[in-house]
Amino acid sequence: MRTTAGLSGSAAGRAATAGALRRWLLQPALPQPGPPDQRGRIGMDPWRWRRVAGVFLIYLGYAVSDMFALHDGAGIIVIGFAVLAAFSLLYLWVVPLVAFRGRRELRVPVLAAMTACIIVYLPVVGGGGLVMTAYLAVALVLLLRPVVSLPLVLVIATVDTWLPEHIAWWQTRGALWSLSGPVLFAALIVFGVRAGARNQVELSRAHREIERLAKEQERLRIARDLHDLLGHALTTITVKAELASKLAARDPARAAGEMAEVAALGRQGLADVRATVAGYREVSLVTELAAARQVLAAAGIRAELPASVDEVPGGLRELFGWVVREGVTNAVRHSGAKHLRVTVDDRSIEVVDDGIGPADAAGHGDAAISAVGAGPGVGAGPGGGAGLAGLSERVAAARGRLETGPATATDLASGAIGPTPGFRLRVVVAPPAPAAPPNLQVTQAIGGPTDPTATARR
Repeated sequence: MRTTAGLSGSAAGRAATAGALRRWLLQPALPQPGPPDQRGRIGMDPWRWRRVAGVFLIYLGYAVSDMFALHDGAGIIVIGFAVLAAFSLLYLWVVPLVAFRGRRELRVPVLAAMTACIIVYLPVVGGGGLVMTAYLAVALVLLLRPVVSLPLVLVIATVDTWLPEHIAWWQTRGALWSLSGPVLFAALIVFGVRAGARNQVELSRAHREIERLAKEQERLRIARDLHDLLGHALTTITVKAELASKLAARDPARAAGEMAEVAALGRQGLADVRATVAGYREVSLVTELAAARQVLAAAGIRAELPASVDEVPGGLRELFGWVVREGVTNAVRHSGAKHLRVTVDDRSIEVVDDGIGPADAAGHGDAAISAVGAGPGVGAGPGGGAGLAGLSERVAAARGRLETGPATATDLASGAIGPTPGFRLRVVVAPPAPAAPPNLQVTQAIGGPTDPTATARR
């Protein structure tokens, strides 16, 4: 059994290695780091390439010294300098445009032109031009896939090593490892630089994507909070303003009091909006219950609210406050309810009214909406609004369960359901998992029993 498992593991390791090698060989040229305004902030750019690569052109001095050693005529020397200048221009100006600016249409022409410079130089000027093959190898590694560039680099190294000794007027003896060695070394270095540049580009892209998602999540958070705040505040203001208009003729003093409360609510709503945008607003179950008592009284809805919430853990009071706000806002705005009851214990809260329920709960029936681990929009049915959807996101963050559906005759203590079945909003948060006994692993580690009665049985 162990032998079979070992062979399977070895085969899997070989397959993974082969797959990684295949992906590397087929890896395309360098990806672009991003939009034009962000290029050059990471990795290499054409001007940085020209500054760095220009220093290494000093290696062409070997070709110049060889040229003067082999020729005395000015014509050949002029041709040699012209070819070296053209080759350097291609290497410094055109190669980085293809590698770092995405000018793919220039890839084949620049490689062909660099090769042509070498082919023209060698029979006319001399074997010293083979030093240009090191720069050609660098360009091949940068611009082509490894499956293409690697064989070409090996061919160049082979030619550099064995060709010069077969051409008598180049005045060389034996294999020139001094030429092929730099070619292989430069190619190896550029392969490493290319891998590092690719990783840097991909990391930059991942950072930009993370920033974009963070901004999007922040916009969604602000939109959700503004909906919850303004929906509740504007509903209360509307109810109190309508009540004041009805009382204006019969009870001007009370109407003035209601309008004063409208003004106070408007100022509070503005302060909440500012605090929400700044990210410092907090919701409390106690304050939401107090606000709900006033709103329901102004709307003419009889309320049954808990007198104390001491049993609710501190970590759940903000979530339960949002539940109360959503349930009361929906009851006042959508349901036409006459009676609302809020019940709460240490792990759950329930808001029940005798109205028709909000529009975004339509179609849910008696089904429970599990918000554990849910994504955005959980709890919003077809055409659902942002209220229950936003609440479901908060419940999901607390690893809880959101339930919506029709109420029953037993959901309200008085049984006064009215002609409609009523609406029930319930949130249940599971208690945290109990911690494992601290000495369990220690007992097992020393070979002791895990069952307390095991020792007695011995």
